[in-house]
Amino acid sequence: MSTAPYTSATDACKGWRWHIPRIKAESIEKHVRVQTARILDAATELFRVRGYRKTDMEDIAKSVGLARNSLYRYYGNKDSILLGCVERDMRAYIEQMRSLDGLYPDPAERIEAWLDMQIDIATSPAHATMELIAEIRSASPKLRKQLMELHELPAAALAGAIAQLVRGKRRDSALMTALIGGMADAAAGQALRRKNKVLVKRELRRAVMRILEN
Repeated sequence: MSTAPYTSATDACKGWRWHIPRIKAESIEKHVRVQTARILDAATELFRVRGYRKTDMEDIAKSVGLARNSLYRYYGNKDSILLGCVERDMRAYIEQMRSLDGLYPDPAERIEAWLDMQIDIATSPAHATMELIAEIRSASPKLRKQLMELHELPAAALAGAIAQLVRGKRRDSALMTALIGGMADAAAGQALRRKNKVLVKRELRRAVMRILEN
């Protein structure tokens, strides 16, 4: 390496460039994934302990050990962080919901699987995060669309199965979807209070199947 004096900071940087390690794209992507996971973990805990409205971006940044400006490189606002928490926590259930048609061609079996999923979701840690969605007041069209998709997916899956099951019969599938959805919500509350989701699942399936068979 040349020992000639540098005339500027730029020249100095050029002279010492070989000391700066190259960062591979894979390493950068991994770093982003790790940081994103840390942000979502910290935010989830803060939202559950302090509440969504009482938590701000500064709180989340401090919990992760980032400067507030650095946090904005990952998420533009608190609503986006909450959506990220929900999507991550609900990812497995969302994928299962979308695969119900393929896994259960028989509509009655699909409805039973759907009912079981509602109880599983309600009694999982992810449910507490999901409930925080009601506190989001963002006017972002993109965010509203994403939230609507999360809310509509379970109802659409149930509606499709019921419509297939009662096809050709004098039954109001939209009304049945609303009623059965309400029963599932009530059963989810019972599962949380009773701490016995096996019993709740069994009784819910029995009650719903009686309605569908009549």
